[in-house]
Amino acid sequence: MAITDKTRKKLWAKSGNRCAICKNELFSNSKMEEGANIGEECHIISSKVNGPRYKIGIHDYDDYDNLILLCRNHHKIIDELTDTYTEEVLRYFKQNHENFVNSSIKDALENDDKNKPKFLTKITSGKELFRIVSGAHALKSDYDEIDNKEKIDFIASVLQTLQDWGDIGNELETYDQVQAGFALNDLIKELDENGFFIFGERKLQRIKYSNGDKDNWEIATIIIKCKDSSEIIFK
Repeated sequence: MAITDKTRKKLWAKSGNRCAICKNELFSNSKMEEGANIGEECHIISSKVNGPRYKIGIHDYDDYDNLILLCRNHHKIIDELTDTYTEEVLRYFKQNHENFVNSSIKDALENDDKNKPKFLTKITSGKELFRIVSGAHALKSDYDEIDNKEKIDFIASVLQTLQDWGDIGNELETYDQVQAGFALNDLIKELDENGFFIFGERKLQRIKYSNGDKDNWEIATIIIKCKDSSEIIFK
């Protein structure tokens, strides 16, 4: 088997485009560096009998849980110093790094919410909704407090659907992207029939990590509000 595009995207996103050990940026869009990519998708447990940390019985060696994103230098180091970089150590580095990326993004989004009010555009077309969520590094969502369990389940399913479209959006061919927009038209109509409006935006946000480094992340924001919400302002 081979690493799928979906698995590859998940690994890079959760790793924040940084090495799980040294935390150096792996891919740069800088004109000076001409799109240099020093990132490597590394196996924690090798599929080769004589490979680093090999063990039998793994169902899929290319599964996300068996991969860690590293720079070239650390990829070479972990495969040479297997007594030091055991399976348990690498899994610790992977989880610790992903927690670091996730908390950095969460803190940046929370600070952004505190520092300025939100004025989002009402979304009226599936094409527009797909454009907002497709390929975003992170989806930030919110909704009104609702006491009706059936409607809460409905809102949860809507947000999960948007998360799913966001995850695979960049992998779709043009035809499938058009079909996705058409399907999301129906979703907006269903929200309307259940008494909700949907608002959103897509923007580039500067994320500052706890080690002082910074990255630009595409953030999709989706908010679902009851039609009678006092927070809705019509121009």
